[in-house]
Amino acid sequence: MDGSLSVYAWEELISDLAESLGDAGTALRFAFAESNAIYRAELDRSRVRQCFAELSSDAFEIGGATLARYRLSETDNDFPFPHATSAFHYDRMIVASSRGVHGAHYDPSSQDRTDAVRLSPLGANQAWPAYGNVAIAGGTEGLYQVDLKIKDREWPPEHVGDCLSERACDACDWMYSNIIGMSFDEGSVLARFSQATRAGMPITDPDKVAVSDDGEDAPETSRRPGPVDHLEDLIRNRYDAPGRRPLTWGSRDKIYKVEGAYLAVFRLLSDGRTPFIGKVPLPTSLESVVSIKTSLFGLVFEFDESIMVLTSDGQSRVINGEPVNWRVFPRSRRYENHLHVLREDGLEIFSFNHDVEQNQFDKLIGTRVPTNWTD
Repeated sequence: MDGSLSVYAWEELISDLAESLGDAGTALRFAFAESNAIYRAELDRSRVRQCFAELSSDAFEIGGATLARYRLSETDNDFPFPHATSAFHYDRMIVASSRGVHGAHYDPSSQDRTDAVRLSPLGANQAWPAYGNVAIAGGTEGLYQVDLKIKDREWPPEHVGDCLSERACDACDWMYSNIIGMSFDEGSVLARFSQATRAGMPITDPDKVAVSDDGEDAPETSRRPGPVDHLEDLIRNRYDAPGRRPLTWGSRDKIYKVEGAYLAVFRLLSDGRTPFIGKVPLPTSLESVVSIKTSLFGLVFEFDESIMVLTSDGQSRVINGEPVNWRVFPRSRRYENHLHVLREDGLEIFSFNHDVEQNQFDKLIGTRVPTNWTD
């Protein structure tokens, strides 16, 4: 609560906890520290199923004294506190708050961190980095982008950023190299970017069907701005209420649109088209939803006093209680199955492990795994 930043040896903690469970500990390691191991065929699926069946409990508690043994460092926090979102990109930590978007260099081997610098004075609901840039949801100011100048190794001078849309932006996400800005009231937008290598040649799409995630972590990738589409125009149908902008959002390969008691799903193709691919029933009304985030394992909806997860296998789970904050890790390589829910008295980490059973291209809910995971 003093705003300090601590770093913990999480994988060592999980490894020690798993070791105390014997053979069943493999399930714990998969659930909390190696969640893409089955996608990569590094763990046998049937063996992991057996390990889950052997677990005597599906809930584990780590007290403060135990957690303290795994603390690697603790430092004062010169980022604005509390913040709205935080994320890592390369060796850079990016924090969004009402006082702007800030960044600091971070060395994972030593846990050393440079002083925070303000990249943009724009008050931000969210700031998500990818492709060497930061997408910023600026509330009533709109949707923005800031180039991190990754290849220069120096922070760019502070500036508001490039305005992609003046529509109010409550949240933002990446659809590969494109940026989507979500609005509950004014309608969501898709800012398109073409992707190219340093030499200027277009990046080929390996699956020839959906947009590729190649280049997301490559500093030599460049992005060229294109048109900005209003999503209600892009995925309109004749049943939409006249004069009303439907609730829409997207991430990676899919766009979602609320149509009454159903959720319509569209895929973003490499040629820019957004064909309808299916519809699923919503387990509850989204009229009072506070925020939404897309993950690999499904969709997460925040309400005033609960969180609902609509998973990629069509199931739903309600987590009761008002969260202080929460987040998922769709761009992770070990924790993309995690949902972290911060409470007044602790942090709850939920692990969703069903998605390995889903056909990644055919599933309607949740983003598909990166193509290089299953190569």
